[in-house]
Amino acid sequence: MSRQGQLPANFEFRALQVFVTTAEQGGMTKAAQVLGLTQSAVSQTIAALEEAVGKQLFDRAVRPIVLTGAGHALFGHGQRILADVRQAYIEASEIDRGELASLTIGMPESLANVLGPRLYRRRPELAKFWRISNGLTPDQRARFNSHAADLMITEESNVSDMIEVERHLLFTEPYVLIFPKDFSLPTELGPHLADSRFIRFSLRSSAGRQTEAQLNRLQLKFPAQIEFDSVSGHAMAVAYGLGWGISTPLCLFQVPGIFDQIQVRPIVRGAFGRRMTLIARAAALGNTPAIVAGEARAVLRDEVFPQLQEALPWLDGTLALGDSAGRY
Repeated sequence: MSRQGQLPANFEFRALQVFVTTAEQGGMTKAAQVLGLTQSAVSQTIAALEEAVGKQLFDRAVRPIVLTGAGHALFGHGQRILADVRQAYIEASEIDRGELASLTIGMPESLANVLGPRLYRRRPELAKFWRISNGLTPDQRARFNSHAADLMITEESNVSDMIEVERHLLFTEPYVLIFPKDFSLPTELGPHLADSRFIRFSLRSSAGRQTEAQLNRLQLKFPAQIEFDSVSGHAMAVAYGLGWGISTPLCLFQVPGIFDQIQVRPIVRGAFGRRMTLIARAAALGNTPAIVAGEARAVLRDEVFPQLQEALPWLDGTLALGDSAGRY
């Protein structure tokens, strides 16, 4: 290895393939047959590789030939490198055909239960294996950054600092007030609500951070008494009469029967909302991100928004989809 860990100029990837095949086959004659080369070509290639590495890779004094210590080290790494290259080739070819070996989509709980199964139902052919991952924003972002997730759906502000990613805006929705059925105070956002318990979303969640930021802008202070990471837990705490909260229509949609158990009211003074976007590493998945974004919008348009507007007619006009160019 040359200075600064760089490969020698005469180190060739094809030579690594010949070396690994020779080791796997136990000799140059069999390797030549597998690779469609002459035995002389195999021998010359391995000799050139040994010169590049600066170490003898096979003990030729033993029959059949065996690996030296340096050969064992290169063989183990070489097998893994070749396997990764083969997989990369397969996946690159499949992307061109609109197929992936696997597809992992990270998204918040408020969308995973709504979009996950519906996306797979609509386009199962996009990948041989699907994984829908849900969790809080810091966890999902860490998974995306470590390449454990291919796509991520999140609130736009959570990824505004990310570079070398493509963005597909999906939808915008308002935050809403939620109250128990028998709530006795006026159902509007104001300081009077301090007389009832405010049920918060955790600050680890995007909804929690956005809500607290808006309350601070409005100079509204409510004691910290209970908070939830879970969308379902948050909504059911309100349904049980434990206090009031701030949520979104999509968060509530996934909780079975919730609209019969709580009051949902618009925020008039100090209205705010969230913009949900899908991101992918730039040029990594072909047209798959655009397809997934389009299908997500179709699910919302055809299956979700109509049900929300039936349950909450006053939502009409407050839910908006992004178009294929990422505009609203």
